[in-house]
Amino acid sequence: MRLVIVALTIGVAALTTACSRKADKAEAPPSAVAEAPPAAAPAVESPTVEVSPGFRHEGAFDASGFYLASQPVQIGAYRLTHLGIGAPSDFQQWEKGERASVFGPILLQFDDVSSPVQTNEMGGETHTVSVRVLPQAYSLTTGKMTFRGADPKLGEVLFSGQFDPSALAQARNEGSSQGPVLRGLLKVGEAPARPVAMVYFVGE
Repeated sequence: MRLVIVALTIGVAALTTACSRKADKAEAPPSAVAEAPPAAAPAVESPTVEVSPGFRHEGAFDASGFYLASQPVQIGAYRLTHLGIGAPSDFQQWEKGERASVFGPILLQFDDVSSPVQTNEMGGETHTVSVRVLPQAYSLTTGKMTFRGADPKLGEVLFSGQFDPSALAQARNEGSSQGPVLRGLLKVGEAPARPVAMVYFVGE
């Protein structure tokens, strides 16, 4: 009888141990699954600046004056100082082939901000090195303008913009503007195109 009891005791103990092992296995946490890395953001392409070949202007649209960036625009060491637009007669002369080497009916000027500073005749400070980009192609029509030029230091210079006709008319009447009258895209060399907002100044 004792042998039977001992055998039963051993059997119960073995069964309890086996059940405990199964329970441990059942309760074991699942192995961690490595999370997939986040997908890379799609590349953002620089907007293109379209400029038609040749020279074109509407004689009835007079936008002559200086256009200054409302916020600094700098590419490397070169900062845009102004975009200049001449009178309708300047466009006519240019398109007839009467072209100066330092002036065009539309031009963009950049200052080399790493160059020394000097005082000009108006008492203001200007850099001694500047680059004036003359047109290789342009279009000036009511409400819109495009420009293409090039410079050995800057590379190709492209601009495409839209005028605010009412703001421009008021600015030309008052001689200047506080808010932008011309908004567009400027691309210089290999730098991506960037938005530019310009205020107006009639000049001296």
